[in-house]
Amino acid sequence: MKPPHLAQAIEAGPLVFVSGQLPFDAARSISDATMGGQTTQALSNLRAVLAGLGLTPNDVVKTTVWLTDASAFQAFNDSYAEFFGDHRPARSTVISQLVLPLALVEIEAVALRPVS
Repeated sequence: MKPPHLAQAIEAGPLVFVSGQLPFDAARSISDATMGGQTTQALSNLRAVLAGLGLTPNDVVKTTVWLTDASAFQAFNDSYAEFFGDHRPARSTVISQLVLPLALVEIEAVALRPVS
């Protein structure tokens, strides 16, 4: 399978649009079968993309989340809340199939680059 035709992130003025992050581990596989574990991994991947751009999770202003199973929402939300702590970006959450059959969650983000 060819890699997807997309950028990890695109900057448009002070906004940074981060493509959907899937729960791939360092070996590029989805090794955790739980919603909580996959959410933690997807958010870890989001943190890495942000860090590469000199940003942090506190710079995120909006996320869009796709879950494959509504009954696993609480496990997702617990991992998400732990990741963001007191910071609460706006969020939309959708229940949908994902392209990768083992993936339970995908998370995209919009961040605001601080004005210097």
